[in-house]
Amino acid sequence: MEEKDMHHHHDDCCCGCGSEHDDCDCCSEDAEIVELTDDNGKILKFYHIATIEHKDKPYAFFQAAEEIEGVDPDEVVIFEVSEKDGGLLPVEDDALLDEVFQEFLKEVEEDEEEQ
Repeated sequence: MEEKDMHHHHDDCCCGCGSEHDDCDCCSEDAEIVELTDDNGKILKFYHIATIEHKDKPYAFFQAAEEIEGVDPDEVVIFEVSEKDGGLLPVEDDALLDEVFQEFLKEVEEDEEEQ
């Protein structure tokens, strides 16, 4: 078996960004880890997996980087990015959350189709 067969294909990239799996920030060990503070002041570590625009507002997508009580490791956590200070605002509206998540899935699918 040749060396190159061992390499991952683009579509193996966990975030659908189109780069080689091993070169992608999201997939590597040094993926961008963001520390978010919960309501109790506890620091939680998340991987930042994507930021997309929906209705002219940016939304950031995160996945737990450590075991967090009440958060499924595969669950995607979505925040609105504040235009003012870049802070993260929780999205209270379930319908909006669903729309943003569908938009995210659509973008990931489009990225995969382009490869």
